[in-house]
Amino acid sequence: MACRRYSFVIGVVSAGLLLSACSGESEQAAAVLPDRVCWGTGAFSGKELAPLAGSGQQVRDDSPATFDLPQDNKKTSCTLYVDGDIRFHSGAWRLGPGQDFFWDTQQKQHPDKLDMGNKGLVWDDGAVVALTCKRADATFELELSLDNGSLPGVPKDPRPYFTGLMEQYYEFATKQLKCGS
Repeated sequence: MACRRYSFVIGVVSAGLLLSACSGESEQAAAVLPDRVCWGTGAFSGKELAPLAGSGQQVRDDSPATFDLPQDNKKTSCTLYVDGDIRFHSGAWRLGPGQDFFWDTQQKQHPDKLDMGNKGLVWDDGAVVALTCKRADATFELELSLDNGSLPGVPKDPRPYFTGLMEQYYEFATKQLKCGS
């Protein structure tokens, strides 16, 4: 009877060691992001987006080389992929002067208000801001949005994290588009 107990204990210990060795093999290293991400010059730093990128091997920044919204092209976006999964997305949308953006679906996220632009919201998975962009050649309404992707990492404090990203994105977008006050 004593041999059976020892065999059982040895079997359990061996299985535990085997599982811990195997789990180490399946863990992937954190994805290595470029120094700057989105629109060539980089609206965001790779270090800032690292909490959302998670682990993985292949990183792809899918965005145009420049951030611009000419009248005939009213949208632009940036999607960060890691191993084919969306880990971060940001976008900008242009509307005519005086038009408004409606954010009914974001209300389900119980957002907090942001003090940027004309109006703004932040929730645990992203943020959105609307502003009026006044330039010498045109005035238009602009929506900036950002969110985590399909398989995101999780920042420690998501709302302050997304607020910080939006502040940076707001500055980047208004500078690139030459929006005055």
